Amino acid sequence: MHQITKFYLLLLLAVAVAGTIFALQITRAKKISIKPADTPILSDGYYNIEIDQDDKILGNPGAALTITVFSDFTCKNCRQKYNEVATFVKEHPQDIRLILKYASRPSLFFKTNDLPQRSAFCAGKQEKYWGYVDALNKDGGSTGENALTTIAEDLKLNTVSWWQCVNSPQTQQKINNSKAVAQSLGITE
Repeated sequence: MHQITKFYLLLLLAVAVAGTIFALQITRAKKISIKPADTPILSDGYYNIEIDQDDKILGNPGAALTITVFSDFTCKNCRQKYNEVATFVKEHPQDIRLILKYASRPSLFFKTNDLPQRSAFCAGKQEKYWGYVDALNKDGGSTGENALTTIAEDLKLNTVSWWQCVNSPQTQQKINNSKAVAQSLGITE
C-alpha cells in the first residue's frame, strides 16, 4: 500500500507542476497586446504580375515567394543581376520561385533586338528554357544569330522547329505582351 501512496503523491505533484506552468502561460498570454503595424505588410512597390501558362518557373512552383525579373538578354547589367538572383533561387529551391519576363532597353539609334528573348522562349518549348537562359547570361555572351544557334545546338534542340518557333508571329506576340507588362509597370531598364 505504501507504493500506491507514493505513486499518487508523484501523480499529484506532476499535476500541480503542469497546472502551475499552464497558469503561468495563461498569465503571459493575457499580457500580449495587438497593435496595428505602422508599416503595411505589402509595400507600395508590390505588384501582382500575372503568370502566363507559358512562363517557366525556376525553383518551387508552389513557393510562397515569387520573384519576377524583367530582363533583356542584350544588357550586360541585366545578365549580372539575373545571375545573382538565379544563384540565390538555386540555393533556396524550396522557398522561392523565379519567373523571367522580358523588357527591352530603349535605344536611340538601333532597333531593339528581341531575337535572344524569342530564342529563349522557343527553347522552353523543348523543355530547355533555363539551360538556354543560363547560357545566354554568361559573361560576355554574344546574342547574335550564330551564337544563339550554337547555344541551341549545344543543348541538343531540334534547331529546325526551334527556328520556326523563333520566327513565328505567336512568339513575337508573347515577347511583345511581356514588354507591354514591363512598360505598364514603368520598368524602363
